[in-house]
Amino acid sequence: GGLDDDDETLTLKSGGQQPKSFEISKKCAELSKFVTTILEGDADATSIEIRQVPPETLEHVITYLKHHKGKEPDPLPCPVRSIHMAQIVSDKWDATWIDAFDKKTIFEIILAANYMDIKSLLHLGCAKIATLIKQLDQKEINRIIEEEEKYRREHANDNQDDNKAEEKDDK
Repeated sequence: GGLDDDDETLTLKSGGQQPKSFEISKKCAELSKFVTTILEGDADATSIEIRQVPPETLEHVITYLKHHKGKEPDPLPCPVRSIHMAQIVSDKWDATWIDAFDKKTIFEIILAANYMDIKSLLHLGCAKIATLIKQLDQKEINRIIEEEEKYRREHANDNQDDNKAEEKDDK
């Protein structure tokens, strides 16, 4: 790759029932190790399928990638010492952006960032969840954990069925 690669675009295709395609420059996509690994193997790739990530989540991830333009933001402090994201991040845009989502969406972004191997986004999502947890008292935290464990027990068999279905699809 020469210096003129900045304007080369990639198409990232989501998973989900109705997959959507998103255009992004290769430069912006560089924060995703998943993408860079594929490009290292095939420099001419113009389209990459990200089947594990639904379209609405991939759209959020792409907004994040386009904002950072391939430049890794400063690492977040660990442990998180504030309940205000604006006091934790070096780029105020990150705080405003992640603060706008509900918990379910944040967890979906965390899963996508983990799958796509975008460390800074994974950490941003986890830091946001940490700020939410810091605002809860112990009784509330225990209630959430108990609810989660009850849900897991009730749905333990569901996942096994899903996994079998996925294995059939892969064959």
